[in-house]
Amino acid sequence: MQASHVRLIKILFVIIAIKLFIVLVLFGYNNSVEDIPEQSMVFIDELLVDKSDEPSWEQRLALIRKEMPSFPLEELHRRPLGEPKCGKVPAALGIDFSNDYWQTLNNANLTYHIFGAYYDNREKMIEAPLVRVLTMINHYGKRDVVKHPETFCQLWFRNRIEPVVVNVTDYKIIWIWGGGSTMVYPTLLSCCLPKTNDTKAQEAPEMVSLVTKRCDKARNLVRVVYEPDEASTAVTDPPQQQSKQNNSTQLQKKPLRFMVCVKAMDFIYKDLSWRLIEWLELMRLLGAGKVVFYDAQMHPNMTRVLNDYMETSPGFVEVRPLSMARGEPHSGPHFQHYAMDADGFNRILNEMIPYNDCFYRNMYKYDYIGVFDTDEVIMPLGNVTKWSDLVELAYRVPDYERETWKCDEWASFCFRNVYFPSYPERPKVYKKLPGFYYMLQHVERVAEHCDRYAAVKCLHSTRYVIGLHNHFPLFRAENGECEAKSVPIKYAQLQHYREPDNKTRLIDPIIDDSIWRYQPLLQQRVYAQYERLGFLPSIQQVLTAKEQRRKDDELQLKKAISRV
Repeated sequence: MQASHVRLIKILFVIIAIKLFIVLVLFGYNNSVEDIPEQSMVFIDELLVDKSDEPSWEQRLALIRKEMPSFPLEELHRRPLGEPKCGKVPAALGIDFSNDYWQTLNNANLTYHIFGAYYDNREKMIEAPLVRVLTMINHYGKRDVVKHPETFCQLWFRNRIEPVVVNVTDYKIIWIWGGGSTMVYPTLLSCCLPKTNDTKAQEAPEMVSLVTKRCDKARNLVRVVYEPDEASTAVTDPPQQQSKQNNSTQLQKKPLRFMVCVKAMDFIYKDLSWRLIEWLELMRLLGAGKVVFYDAQMHPNMTRVLNDYMETSPGFVEVRPLSMARGEPHSGPHFQHYAMDADGFNRILNEMIPYNDCFYRNMYKYDYIGVFDTDEVIMPLGNVTKWSDLVELAYRVPDYERETWKCDEWASFCFRNVYFPSYPERPKVYKKLPGFYYMLQHVERVAEHCDRYAAVKCLHSTRYVIGLHNHFPLFRAENGECEAKSVPIKYAQLQHYREPDNKTRLIDPIIDDSIWRYQPLLQQRVYAQYERLGFLPSIQQVLTAKEQRRKDDELQLKKAISRV
């Protein structure tokens, strides 16, 4: 009997426990439901995609002009209706393009690769006004000996149906060192405008075509570049001429204007962005108002640096597109780099194109144009720190190894080259300055300068120069000026930050700290650029990098010991 009671009590206890558990579960569920707010249904009817309007026709034309600077699509679409009696403007898609930036003309055994055209109405040009067409031609020979087949320029003016057709009167080959039959050579063609009222000699044509017969329908058409200075219609008088003016005029004389043209920037694998910043800031301190680069595929950081300058310092930096002339495809960056590297001579010949294109686009806006690389600096010496003062001085000093007593004007002022190698095995000269200031840190150079013809670079007068090689002018006006003057190294030098070809020059370097005259301001400006672009690491990143280098060194040491 007692056992049955115990069993009954156990059963009741289990039943009560189960009921309590159920009650607790139901209570918790109700509370959790009360804590969750009611959610309303959201109906998504849009995606995060670009909903901007299509560009207007004018905006599209501007975009195409940026992509293909020499292709005159705008000018084509605003031409007046009517058929010319002689010649015919080619349709936009009726042009023989060899790649993005080049057009072609075949005439007898010659192939003309056409890059650009420029209106030249400078005062010192005897044959002005004329259009100069910048080409590369598959023929080389002495200018006065080679016979070219007859070629014509069809010059198209705004709001006029009929073209002005003239003969190509001159071929200036911008190369004097010979070559082979497989190459193409930079050549300036002259198309002189008739000096009559009918053609309005002061008016620049909008477009030009090259044809083999006067009234042929052309299959090439390039924009004629004419970019006069909006603030001034004339180039500043040279210092020699300004010095002859009276004192009241002297007070009002204009400062000389300088700019720099840089060859194709082919640095796809090597990041030189940090050195590019230091070089640009030094150009600005020396007096350059503008620097033009030609993009032949750069490292992303270098592109980022130039884009930043174009955004923060409008007008100071310009980047223009470029490709090679001989028919090489303008494809992706890796093949482009290969094509430029595979044929060094072809690359050198192509370098004349950006130099001369840059010169002619800017000759009305600047008095002197420098043509050099981003590892080169024309450095004034002594108390002179600006190019404007250097040019005034250059007029007065003697020409190195040459008599100049008959000269009052010069086509260019050239400066002898001296190498500033890296000398990585030598200790830093300026120990308190970080190593990322490349030129400020590298103040050791070879003892001897090169001669006046070896690797010189120049400041070229836009009054006189016609055809530019990368080291000196090959053609000039020959209208009162002398050929380029070599300024003695007492007053200035071309500082070239690379190894000399002759390695014996590396022996017994000397200290040349002329750049330190710019040090405080140059260092501040460069540091500010590094900081804004995020190139400066944090303290933690520096410590982490040092620790990683220590581990790498230990690992290399262990591997070396294990081999022994």
